[in-house]
Amino acid sequence: MTIVIRALILLGALALTACTTSPTQSTLPIADDAALRQLDSGAIRGFVNAAGGHSWLGIPYAAPPVGERRWRAPQAPTSWTLQRDALRAGSPCIQYGSPLGGVGTAGTRQGSEDCLYLNVYSPRLDPANARGARLPVMVWIHGGGNTIGHAAFWDGSALAQRENTLVVMINYRLGPFGWFKPPAQDGDTAEDRSGNYGTLDTIEALRWVARNAAAFGGDPNNVTVFGESAGGTNALALLIAPQARGLFHRMIIQSLGFGFARQDEPAALRATERALQVALQRSGRAAATLSSAEQATLLRQLDPWDLYSTYERAASEWDRIPTVFQDGHVLRSGAIADLLADPSQHHDVPVILGTNRDEPKIFMAFDPRHVRTAFGLPISLKDPARYDQEARYRSLLWKADGVDSLASVLARHGAPAWSYRWDWDEQGRAFGFVDISRIVGAAHGLEIPFVLGQFDVGPQSELLFHDDNEAPRLHLSERMMGYWAEFARRGDPGRGGRPDGTAWLPWPGDAATTGQQRDRLLIFDTPSDGGIRMADIRIDRETVVQLMEREIGAAPDRCEAFRATFRNRVDEWADRVWLDFSRRSNCSGVRVRDR
Repeated sequence: MTIVIRALILLGALALTACTTSPTQSTLPIADDAALRQLDSGAIRGFVNAAGGHSWLGIPYAAPPVGERRWRAPQAPTSWTLQRDALRAGSPCIQYGSPLGGVGTAGTRQGSEDCLYLNVYSPRLDPANARGARLPVMVWIHGGGNTIGHAAFWDGSALAQRENTLVVMINYRLGPFGWFKPPAQDGDTAEDRSGNYGTLDTIEALRWVARNAAAFGGDPNNVTVFGESAGGTNALALLIAPQARGLFHRMIIQSLGFGFARQDEPAALRATERALQVALQRSGRAAATLSSAEQATLLRQLDPWDLYSTYERAASEWDRIPTVFQDGHVLRSGAIADLLADPSQHHDVPVILGTNRDEPKIFMAFDPRHVRTAFGLPISLKDPARYDQEARYRSLLWKADGVDSLASVLARHGAPAWSYRWDWDEQGRAFGFVDISRIVGAAHGLEIPFVLGQFDVGPQSELLFHDDNEAPRLHLSERMMGYWAEFARRGDPGRGGRPDGTAWLPWPGDAATTGQQRDRLLIFDTPSDGGIRMADIRIDRETVVQLMEREIGAAPDRCEAFRATFRNRVDEWADRVWLDFSRRSNCSGVRVRDR
């Protein structure tokens, strides 16, 4: 019984791995004079990190977006005159605690509106040599659904030291502080009125990099943006953000999140109206007596947790906490495929796109439809075949939407694109009976430790990364870091910086070869499971539906598979296809699922 309880406690920590944190800083490191750098805002001193390089934590890249600066474009930080030691990460942006976010326990109030900070990691350079180093710069955007997360969840020191790069990790405003439409005020700029403040934060961080990367040894003319999940969505947003022109030169999108919000102006204004009603109740004032400017001021005075209360679950609907939307100014309007097909409508830079083979399993592992639980934690699968089947279709759709559709458009219209799939699933069994390789496998977010070379991810580490998988795991991580860094250096991942490496071929761009067999996907895995190799694996939405109809015998199972796969509540394509699919399969009811 003791072994079972230990397994339950440890398995519960698996929820953290989709977006987790490195061990908490319990004591401050010692500042190093060799890590003294002069920024445009003042002198700053970092420390020697565990990888042997230098780190600088908690650097402000913009003024705190509080008070009158809430829901406005970010502004330059205040300069300082005395030397500043950058030894501790800045506050996470305000959010509810979540095991998937790594900030506090579930449901607790966490973070601060004063959160626009970033962390910098470099190889060990003295001040005299730093400015001439001209290292490729890699700017990381964390995931977390644009509602949770923190730049300090991950540590860029191993990647920076091993691959001789400069790594920058940024915070950005989350939830209704990052995406919201306040009433207009005189003097508002177009950016202030846009509602895309989290996106503007990422642009401001890139402007900071352009001004200050050279002080750390970085080349501001060679900047790669890389992000995972919602961080991938935010990276994609930069491709169609006019204000980001010239601020980055390559892009890596890992496990692209669920895309831009389907938010129109009326929907945005309804959310504003709900928040305003709360603000009026708190103040005892009436809307009819207030001008638009006074309403905006009242909203900026609203307690942040009162604002969050306006997004709570109603009786029959879930008002999704806002995220990136195409406002027509910060983000161009139009279908993303059309924008990427026109080089004048996006930043035409080389792009890597990829997914993990078992993306949804990190979420399915806690779904009572699929797993047997004890104390709310997964122990075994109820129907392993059906579990794998649903995970497969959902992963294929993830790849179709987040990789193949985008890579095809980019490759046909100028910008080279590369694609990958990450397949590592060698966790094994915990305590001899919890099959983590089957329950979790190559799930969402688990490739991040391999990209960053950081396998100490807290209490769950021993479940995922242990002596039995250490040697092949570290080898795969080294190769992945090599490909990511080679892309950052040259705009082409090539052979990952190794003469004996597998050549990573770009997505074929000639439309005439679309139907021909062409290797276009690099698979990342260890030698025992086929190793790193190119493959011709293509998928689109139509093929996912065809596979369901061909592979699933019982009509009710086909109907449920469609609903489970096309989970987005608003998906016009799936709604159209469902009409014929449900007729052929004799499905009852509607397709709609609210994710």
